Amino acid sequence: MNNPSAPNAHVTFKPSTHLLDAIRATRESVGDGLNDDELTRLLRQTTLPTEAGFAFLSFSSGIVTLSVPHQDLANWYPEQGWIAPEKEKIARAIAEKYGLLLGEPPDRPSSCRYPCSDAANTRHHLELRNRWDAIIVAHPNYLKVRMFGASPESRYVWDAKTPVLLGPALLQDLSALYQP
Repeated sequence: MNNPSAPNAHVTFKPSTHLLDAIRATRESVGDGLNDDELTRLLRQTTLPTEAGFAFLSFSSGIVTLSVPHQDLANWYPEQGWIAPEKEKIARAIAEKYGLLLGEPPDRPSSCRYPCSDAANTRHHLELRNRWDAIIVAHPNYLKVRMFGASPESRYVWDAKTPVLLGPALLQDLSALYQP
């Protein structure tokens, strides 16, 4: 007989002090049996650590979205330009350290169908990418980190995803972007 019980709010798979490692360990422990929504719900019930001011929000399409410390937008956006030079300098150093390319795409894309009415004041975010995917999206309201993505070995296999391993210092390095 199937007797549903109350969810266990303190599920722990593999304790880790590194947030991304704990998420990866949980994902590996459940395999492909859960879709992204189910995995997000499970991870929210799991005792996940916070790290360098970041906390888990969701998992979708191989990307984890994290909350960030409250930000003063004046520290991100100068009156003229896209991203504050200090933030760009930090992001460039992180990109170089991890062998990624730095970009500053707009927060909202424009198109010929829906042109941006005020392109000069459109805000941008920081995007660090490899040749195939955006790996890190740093925005004043959130941080996204790709945990599973395409690799040279899997680019001919449709939808094959491999772990993106950047090392345990990644969130500590990214926290420099979110300092006041």
